[in-house]
Amino acid sequence: MKLLEVMEPVLSSEIRTGDAWIHQIKWDGIRGLSYIEDGSVQIYTKSGRERTSFYPEIQIAPKLLNGHQAVLDGELVVFNTGNRPSFHLIMNRERLRNSSNLPVYQQKYPVCYILFDLLFFNGTDLRNRPLEERQDLLRTKVSSSSNITVTDDFTDGSALFKLMKERNYEGIVSKRKNSRYQAGKKHNDWFKTKISKKILAIVGGLSWKEQFPNSLLLGIFQGDQYLYIGNASLGLAQKDFQLLKAYASDYTQESSPFDNLKKMKDTTWLKPVLTCWVSFLEWTDSRSLRHPKIIGFSKDPASEAQGKEFITE
Repeated sequence: MKLLEVMEPVLSSEIRTGDAWIHQIKWDGIRGLSYIEDGSVQIYTKSGRERTSFYPEIQIAPKLLNGHQAVLDGELVVFNTGNRPSFHLIMNRERLRNSSNLPVYQQKYPVCYILFDLLFFNGTDLRNRPLEERQDLLRTKVSSSSNITVTDDFTDGSALFKLMKERNYEGIVSKRKNSRYQAGKKHNDWFKTKISKKILAIVGGLSWKEQFPNSLLLGIFQGDQYLYIGNASLGLAQKDFQLLKAYASDYTQESSPFDNLKKMKDTTWLKPVLTCWVSFLEWTDSRSLRHPKIIGFSKDPASEAQGKEFITE
């Protein structure tokens, strides 16, 4: 079967209300499509990367299906010690490239597959059928296991959003009950409402424009690696950039401190010492911050910037 393009929720600050909508938890993981055919399954990420052998937890899916063929849409999730889905942990699992290390990764980052849509069943294309009908079939035709389950629906989006904020989750997705499955974001049927978060980051470089710093290169420590997570300038005043220019003269280093970024035009690399608090909405697929804003500089040591997320009030 030809690989399918997923339907994506559109970012919105408004929570939909009324009987025409259902609301679901927004799981902080990696989108995963599973193609089941006659007892076997293949797993692909949203970008089309085939990852079947790297997620053996999902191999049980054909046994849970009351049928011989299906295409399932869901989220691959790793929960942290607080039983919350963690984007960083699933990305640690996703970085696995050598199957010989799989047993260690399975133990450290066990994956759950949270299902929320059924696109094909027994050769029938369901994408033009209403969401309610697809979900009824999903719950009827797919059983749950310790690693695979179907997400719950909620009628009160505001109450669910409040609960997600209390539990430090990512947010909610609101879906029109009669929506058909449309690839991409050119629709008005699925919306995601995000909870603004903050993270402690390390300043690992300055980018320059016309001989003046115009953004910070930010990073965090993950295990033994210092990873670049994006640039930010929003939230900084002119006086902050003046101070950064002076700071740069004392903490410059020749090479990039980041393990995943070695070259960038018009950049001064800095020793990873200075930390700051950054608010953001979500992580992109390339593992950088979306809509980052500098809240303020911090006295916390760089060793504390481990990627832990906090809710902004």
